[in-house]
Amino acid sequence: MAGNPKAYNNVYAGSDNVNEGNMFNSPDGMAFSYDGMLWIQTDGDDSNEGEFEGQGNNQMLVGNPETGEIARFLTAPNGAEVTGLTWSADRKVAFVGIQHPGGNWPDGNGKPRSAVISVWREDGEAIG
Repeated sequence: MAGNPKAYNNVYAGSDNVNEGNMFNSPDGMAFSYDGMLWIQTDGDDSNEGEFEGQGNNQMLVGNPETGEIARFLTAPNGAEVTGLTWSADRKVAFVGIQHPGGNWPDGNGKPRSAVISVWREDGEAIG
């Protein structure tokens, strides 16, 4: 399902739908939206080294169960996992949890803080 096709030539490379443009590891949360799309949230190693080379930070991807296409939707800050997903009643805003971020995302006291972010389309259309 997920993995690094650059580092492996076996089951750890992920499915045929995973490529260098949408690699991910450690899928930790999944949800289906109203339109039937599968939303995948990751909580894995974001060292970007060794078997995790090229995978970058944790992220949320969207998969189309009919076509098998997987695309990156958003990327979390360094050290954070993407967790929790819900939509507004009109489905025009997605609310996504960003947990335990590292790096420079301070709360005013210099400490990283978890947060819920809102994401919407610039054209105002529904997200899911």
